[in-house]
Amino acid sequence: MDDPQKESPEDRSFLELSSLKLLILSLVSANIYVFFSFLIIRYWHEGGIFEVFGSNFSIGQQMGLGTGVGLILAAIIYFVITRTSVKDVLSDFSVFNALSNANFSFFDNTQVSLFAGAGEELLFRGAIQPVLGNTLTSIIFIGIHGYFKFKSPIHIAFGAMMFGLSFTLGLLFEHIGLFAAMAAHAVYDLVMLVAIQRND
Repeated sequence: MDDPQKESPEDRSFLELSSLKLLILSLVSANIYVFFSFLIIRYWHEGGIFEVFGSNFSIGQQMGLGTGVGLILAAIIYFVITRTSVKDVLSDFSVFNALSNANFSFFDNTQVSLFAGAGEELLFRGAIQPVLGNTLTSIIFIGIHGYFKFKSPIHIAFGAMMFGLSFTLGLLFEHIGLFAAMAAHAVYDLVMLVAIQRND
């Protein structure tokens, strides 16, 4: 008999997505992120959409630095979540619970990572962070992803670690550029998606 707490109805519907439906869902989500980014930039920024991409680094340099940071972040967090004390509470976080039971192809994982990295970073780092600052933006980012739970010190520590990840992406945006934050986010997501699914 299945444990009802291990896989909720929402998790099951998420896991039953075909590659095409997952791609469509990713495209729709990315368009929503872009839409809200344009609104925020239009009404709360002094400059236009292209100014959020401004940087003293070339796109290639940003992508290289972002990729490196994404790999480092993924390695650190994967090491932490595979420790027994943290691993025991991961099922309390719906994102990890759903993804650990997923069986996505490498293409699925890649496209989800790319759309999430580009779309979420445009919204949170490019549009919201210049208005609210890195700290508040990271709190909102982690809160929306459901990583703030106060059931135990381990839950709190995990949320703080994920806040640190988001804050690092904000620093990348501020000091290197938006493409660096996008690359780091996408690489982190891809590595973690593959690692979590293979570690089940």
